[in-house]
Amino acid sequence: MAFEIGIFSLGEVVQDPVTGARPDTRQRLGDMIEQAEAAERAGLTVMGVGENHGTDVVAASPVVLLSAIAGRTSLLRLTTAVSVLTAGNPVQLYEQIAMLDNISGGRAEMVVGRGASARVLRALGLEDADHDALFEQKLLQLLELLETNPSTFDGRLAGREAELDLQPRPLQARLPVWVGSSGTLHSVIRAGVLGLPLALLRTHGLLAEALPAVAAYRQALEESGRDPATPVGLNVPGFVARTAEQARELSYPYFAAGARSHGPVLARDPRWTREEYDRQCAPDGSLVVGDVDEVVAKIVAQQQALGHERLLLRMDAGGVPHHLALEAITLLGTEVVPRVRAALC
Repeated sequence: MAFEIGIFSLGEVVQDPVTGARPDTRQRLGDMIEQAEAAERAGLTVMGVGENHGTDVVAASPVVLLSAIAGRTSLLRLTTAVSVLTAGNPVQLYEQIAMLDNISGGRAEMVVGRGASARVLRALGLEDADHDALFEQKLLQLLELLETNPSTFDGRLAGREAELDLQPRPLQARLPVWVGSSGTLHSVIRAGVLGLPLALLRTHGLLAEALPAVAAYRQALEESGRDPATPVGLNVPGFVARTAEQARELSYPYFAAGARSHGPVLARDPRWTREEYDRQCAPDGSLVVGDVDEVVAKIVAQQQALGHERLLLRMDAGGVPHHLALEAITLLGTEVVPRVRAALC
């Protein structure tokens, strides 16, 4: 698998910390579609849409938005990033992703994860559930649906098993299912045992901190007799501008405001101070923020350290204004990507 670079978005609708303006839902959805179009024009290869629920986000149903993007693009791989399987229904997700695959001409993928906010889990009656066991159960059901048709269901309502022929089937013979993980060893090992690609989600920290998770994943692949070439992806916030100073000055208020609005993704996540933000933008930090030279160097260094095959950058984190996100996406595709590929050849 050749090294791929793309973008992903959570569809945040938050007050601009600089201007005080707030985009409406329709505008934000349109912005995300335009960013996907810009990504394809610039030569990027993947567009991801994350799933979130509640205030300050519009991406409650990634597949719906990806279907709209499919109608405006022809080359981009289209992936959820992530689908919150713990709070979802594997049958409905399968049906939706199969429809997207047909609509897009075989470009659909999904990243599935167990993360959901306590508020959402409480609303669904799942607050006290064993989330890891629930995720694994639903993941195995999803994989079975992709492999077997007709599928047999336990028929709890009717009191007997029922067989259901799910249509449409995906256009791809083997639709990619990635497991999204923040790097917990149990999670990455399970992905390796199942032979599923790993999408490593990083919001902060040192690059070196991701190495044990990738090593554990690849060891699990080997010990389980899975294909050692099963890919690893890295999903991190990023931003590109003409100068390093511009990149940091333009993006910091939004990254920091997003952290304050949504709270830490993980309990250990920082609420960004400018000092901490600059630290994460340094060569050994996780954020891919800087001018073209810095971003090229950082992407190459990350890939050489982790050996991953896909990088998705969240270019609009915290509600970065649409025009700035478009400029960053264009720079990424037209100037960063060719140099990265040349360096990694």
